This record gives sequence, structure tokens and C-alpha cells, in this order.
Amino acid sequence: MQEFLINLFGDFGRTIVFLHIIAAAFLLGSMLMIRFIIKPVLMDIDDEAIRYGRCLRVLERYFKYLVAIMILIISASLTMSVGLGFEYANPTLFSLIHVKEALWVFISFNFLYMYIKLYNSKILYKKREFFEVNENLKLIVDYLMTLNIVLTLIASYIGVIIRGF
Repeated sequence: MQEFLINLFGDFGRTIVFLHIIAAAFLLGSMLMIRFIIKPVLMDIDDEAIRYGRCLRVLERYFKYLVAIMILIISASLTMSVGLGFEYANPTLFSLIHVKEALWVFISFNFLYMYIKLYNSKILYKKREFFEVNENLKLIVDYLMTLNIVLTLIASYIGVIIRGF
């Protein structure tokens, strides 16, 4: 498997790096869009049933998009990590790669927790318990999404350091 990834990266290295960077940009951009543009617009809707219904639909579609982006980021990063032979690199660089991998694992589990809260919100929405729906959506968008934005920025900065810029 390691030889396959080394050959794959040797043949398509620039494409893999490009896909990794563009996927990270799409992920960060989408989180910023939801947090700072879509949320305030949806909060202007007066009717609670319509507001929370639209919020749930937006987040449900976002998580479908998110799965594709996360698969692309993780597969490209694994290919780069093995394909570039980082295990033989400078120990500091190798440690940074592990820090970045740990960040992405945490980000992935945070997204999983966000999805669980979204699923619970959909159940509560059907029961018309809008206070609980509001609390779950506030947790998802205001806190967990913001945490992922910060962690993604840190991971992106570490990626720039790893590439040597």
C-alpha cells in the first residue's frame, strides 16, 4: 500500500496537493458562510416553525456536502503524508504532521457531534419543542462551528509551515 501511495503521489502530486488545498478552502469558506452570513439571515425570520425548519434544512444539506469535503481532505492528506515520505523527514516536521492529523481527527469528531445534535434537533422539531431546537442549533452554529473554524485555520497554518513557505 505504501508503494502504491508513493507512486500515486509521484504521478499526481500537484493535483493531490491542489485538491487538498481547495477542499480545505471550501470547508473553511462554507463554515464562515454559515456562521456569519446564513445564520443572521435566517434569524430574521419571525415565525419560529419556519425559521427552525429552514435552519435544519440548511444544516442537513451542509452535512451532506461536508462528508464529501472531509473524505477529499483526509484521503489527500494521507496520500501526501505517505507519498512524500514524511516519516523520514525532520523530526520536527514529522511532529507537525501528527499535530495536524490530531487536529483533523478532533475536527471530524466535532462534526460528528454536530450531526448528532442536528439529528436530535430534527426529532425535537417534529415534536414542536422549539426551545430545545434553538438551544441545539445555537450550540452547533455559535460554538461548535466557531471552534471548527479556529481549528481549521490552525491546521491550515500548520499545512503552510509543512510545505515550507
